[in-house]
Amino acid sequence: MNTGIQDSYNLAWKMALVLKGDADTRLLDTYNEERLENAKNLLQTTDRMFQVAAGSEWFLAFLRTNVLPSVAKYILSLDSVRKFLFPLISQTGINYRHSSLSQNAGDENFKVKAGDRMPFFLIDGKTIYDHLHQPKFHLFVFSDAQSDFAALKSELESEYGDWVNFSVVSLAPQVAEVFGTDKPFNVLLRPDCYIGYLSTEISLNELRVYLSDFVSYW
Repeated sequence: MNTGIQDSYNLAWKMALVLKGDADTRLLDTYNEERLENAKNLLQTTDRMFQVAAGSEWFLAFLRTNVLPSVAKYILSLDSVRKFLFPLISQTGINYRHSSLSQNAGDENFKVKAGDRMPFFLIDGKTIYDHLHQPKFHLFVFSDAQSDFAALKSELESEYGDWVNFSVVSLAPQVAEVFGTDKPFNVLLRPDCYIGYLSTEISLNELRVYLSDFVSYW
């Protein structure tokens, strides 16, 4: 189910842009670019698991009935194992770092990279995902500086108001820990909550370049 949902969301926002005439049809090519490898890995894993669960060989049958239940009960009780399995089973650990839609700018030392799913963290008692209900692009500026971003927000809304939401988020310690930096940066999220780019340059210059790669009239 998780695979199907991610497949659908990955394709849906791209199709919507193309059907509205806002993006070039080559944007659709990135669906296979991002999801095909995962589909192949999933099939291979499913085949192996089915062989263990339903294989008729006597050795597999012995393992299935006498060994695996006890081993699995112990292994799944370990926090480290559960933390490893959650992103694997939920597929939130899948990344598109290899995608042509993932661009980096000065984030070499970041723990999070362009192409990763937006990490989960809290902001003033709410999760970052509470800001992501609308299926749009989201530009987040992470900064503790007293800079006035009103001009940047106005410029963004003037050019990309129908496309991109803008938010300034405090670069709190938990955010710095997640991303691996305490320096100001900005993140552009795609509608499917994957990071299109990370940049240490807080301006619209790279946003324009990024969107112009696949948007027909920019």
